[in-house]
Amino acid sequence: MKGPFDEGFMVRYLLGDMSEQEQVDVEDRAFSDPQVKQDILAVEADLIDEYARGGLDQSERRQFENRFLASNELRQKVEFARALSKVAQESVLTETVRSPTVTIAPAPWWSSFVASLRGFSPGVRLSLAAASLVAVAGISWLVVQAVMVRGELTQLQAEQQRRQQEQHALEQQFADERALRRDLTARLQTEQQQRERSEELIRELERERDETANKPAQPTLLSFVLLPGISRSGSAVPKLAIPQGARLVRLQVGIEPGDDYKSFRVEVRTQTGQGIWTQGNLSARAGRRGQAVALNLPARLLSAGQYELALKGITDGGKTEAVGYYYFEVLKK
Repeated sequence: MKGPFDEGFMVRYLLGDMSEQEQVDVEDRAFSDPQVKQDILAVEADLIDEYARGGLDQSERRQFENRFLASNELRQKVEFARALSKVAQESVLTETVRSPTVTIAPAPWWSSFVASLRGFSPGVRLSLAAASLVAVAGISWLVVQAVMVRGELTQLQAEQQRRQQEQHALEQQFADERALRRDLTARLQTEQQQRERSEELIRELERERDETANKPAQPTLLSFVLLPGISRSGSAVPKLAIPQGARLVRLQVGIEPGDDYKSFRVEVRTQTGQGIWTQGNLSARAGRRGQAVALNLPARLLSAGQYELALKGITDGGKTEAVGYYYFEVLKK
């Protein structure tokens, strides 16, 4: 849906009454469009208020409780709406039964009132004085009740502000998690593409092997070992002599015993820094010389010259760390 969401559609989203793909689409829109996010929050507030006042039907109340009462933050919003609705109902009831307004005269009225009492008998004066005390006590009670209600409202408003701050923090956490999920998805897609390239290369080599089955045998797979700790300028840089008939070069990249990662990633670059091969989702295997990571490169990508191989480890949390750099020289026969 490209245009703005209507209220019924957003109610379905809040109650979980739509497919997973539709929910993802709504979340993507809310993440990229602040107005859509504000609209969803407004409909959410109306839905919570309607639930607190008992305005939903049985099916909607069941969906609402399954979604909102399962979350601590949303449950607190519902409790706040209930408390506010209760205060509003009590206020309406008080307005209904409230007695006529009593106007309190300025301070001099007491002297006039006392003077007027002097014209009555002692019994009448006592009754009027008692009635005045009762009226004053009633007014004082109403003032105290108003102050208490105002204090409760202030406390509820402070609580609502705290809930909003927590909601903002959760929204930021939600945005960070979505960004991390997109990054992981992009990595998985890249590794899938690399795997498909490797499989296509293997199929191509198999076809060439079938086509040249009756021809004189030529070396199609060469295996070399790269050990850690060799610098670019050192005299011990290994030299890989690749004959013209070779199709595939297998590199065994040795690692230190402490390099224990979930998987590995390899990047091969020329001496000028140009990348020619990248492969991920590699595992370390034990061999005669210790742990090593194996990968296959098309021989046609390796022309004569010097190369750098960067080995990186992927932790259990998905973080990429540099393991080491390996250097080798290719010689063409």
